[in-house]
Amino acid sequence: MKRITSLLVFALSIGAIYAQGEMDAYKFSRNDLTGTARSVSMGGAFGALGGDISGISINPAGIGVYKSSEIVATLNFENTRTKTNLNDGEMEESKFKFNFDNLAFVSSIPLNSDVAPFLNVGFSYNRLKNFDKKYQMRGANQNYSLADYMAFRASEGGYTDPDRDLFYAGKNSDDPFAKSDWLAVFGYTGYLIDYLGNGGYEVVSAFKDNTVNTNLFVEEKGSVNTYDFNLGTTFSDIISAGMTIAITDIDYRMYSRHSEWINNSNNNGFDLENWLKTQGTGWQIKTGVIVKPMQELRLGVSYHSPTWYNMTDYASASMNFDMTDFFDGSESDLKRVIQTGDAEKDYKFRSPDKWTFSLAGVIGNIAILSVDYELTNYKNNMKLFNKWGDPLANADYDPNNYIKQDFRNASTVRVGAEVRVTPQFSLRAGYAWMQNPLDKEFKDNDFEVMTVGSSSHYVLDGDLNNFTYGLGYKFSRNFYADVAFVMSSQKSDLYLFPKGFNLDDELMFESAKTSLKTNRTQGLLTLGYKF
Repeated sequence: MKRITSLLVFALSIGAIYAQGEMDAYKFSRNDLTGTARSVSMGGAFGALGGDISGISINPAGIGVYKSSEIVATLNFENTRTKTNLNDGEMEESKFKFNFDNLAFVSSIPLNSDVAPFLNVGFSYNRLKNFDKKYQMRGANQNYSLADYMAFRASEGGYTDPDRDLFYAGKNSDDPFAKSDWLAVFGYTGYLIDYLGNGGYEVVSAFKDNTVNTNLFVEEKGSVNTYDFNLGTTFSDIISAGMTIAITDIDYRMYSRHSEWINNSNNNGFDLENWLKTQGTGWQIKTGVIVKPMQELRLGVSYHSPTWYNMTDYASASMNFDMTDFFDGSESDLKRVIQTGDAEKDYKFRSPDKWTFSLAGVIGNIAILSVDYELTNYKNNMKLFNKWGDPLANADYDPNNYIKQDFRNASTVRVGAEVRVTPQFSLRAGYAWMQNPLDKEFKDNDFEVMTVGSSSHYVLDGDLNNFTYGLGYKFSRNFYADVAFVMSSQKSDLYLFPKGFNLDDELMFESAKTSLKTNRTQGLLTLGYKF
């Protein structure tokens, strides 16, 4: 647990917006099961099949399988439900979202060659991840408070006794939020913590002598999208090869509200609100091969390089507090709103690379069985850099070193099947398992997770399971429609804030932890036209 102290010393020394932590890197590295309805209904197991826009996204060699041109578009109707259950009852939230998951065009150019009869080029837009989700947790008569964590962070920062009045927004041009840790400033200015001397802080007696009722609400929005430029061909109807250059953009927004009310008071307590927006643009190279040693068998392998991003975080926060029952003084001092300015931070990020190995069996025009195994290198290739491209590290804190300690290389397994009932009508089913990349020791222990601004909550993901099924119908030789349904489930751990330990690994204060269950239901419709 001793690493927590060094983390805080560094975090507080750089001031207002400290965002580049290991969980932030992970958040933008893991994709959802998305794509065309045909691919998704088969669990996304399309790495050895090709001839499908999603197959090209998994293995660029899939574009070489095309023998005609095609236009494709996919609509996604998605509902995400979350559940938590602390000690004040089960809390459930849901959010519905309508998306265009992909829009693509493939052109097949005849080469009049027996070795490589076609050169295929294509462009596709694909939505890789949807962040849209709401969740909340609620606790009653708790013996812990975010004020405990505020005092811990202020003590680790070693601040001398500040003037509470000067911290009031608008009274001082020398903004304390620009120089100090936001949680420490909110805690002291809001009369939640007291200065002990020698840089030490403690929670005020109002929180030590009473229990509190707590509520956390979080809403996330945004997506990760990629724009792929594809090129490929097939040699002698045996080997298909392809390459993709991808431009990826990230748009992520988060709003959180952490509220606490002190029991045995007249609704005294605080509401702490946080706003975060992250934007990023990056590029990536993908390459792959599909081999057909016999008509009934397909073998595929593909490599996706890391995506190199330029990132910017925008953060702000506001706290509304009322401590009039516990302190003597004017109401204007003890009951008011404190706001930060808008903080901006530029940095660079490299997502992990991955390999995909695929196998598919084709039984005439009757059935297809397919499986993909994907290995993503979170442990060694997921890294954070400052805006000049140097690794984020100093003597006290190296987030890339903690990525190596706390993450592992993670596996994804996708399986799918298709049965052609008639020449026009097909039935499909599949399953996809995505392993969480967090090291077991990290999940079993309460290490601190650094967060943006004064937002202290965080989520440690569990494995993700996707069950899929669907159907397809060819209306004519050129026009077809596919439908898919996906049921996804994931059980994760949600923390209000980290526990506090001293240098002797002794527990200083507890925190709230609850299970966050996320169930997502999707309905996809793909329309395609071949010519």
